[in-house]
Amino acid sequence: MRIIMSDGRVIEGTPLQIVDFMRSIAFVPVGTSIAEYVRATADQARTLLNVELGIEDGSDEEMAKALIRELVANGLAQQADLEAE
Repeated sequence: MRIIMSDGRVIEGTPLQIVDFMRSIAFVPVGTSIAEYVRATADQARTLLNVELGIEDGSDEEMAKALIRELVANGLAQQADLEAE
């Protein structure tokens, strides 16, 4: 899977790898889990952009897939290929 973020950055990998990379470049405390990062990202989208990301708690893989799906669905990222993981 390959996505293009709103800043033009292209990120490639599995959904979990993509979200892990996003977490690694975000301004979050060291040790922030994937689930915590996904929840914080959804909170920021709601607060700063007035965008509701429909993400439910689940495994890291499920939450990563949901985050990417919601970012794309709400125009905050683009899927750059046809492969849907």
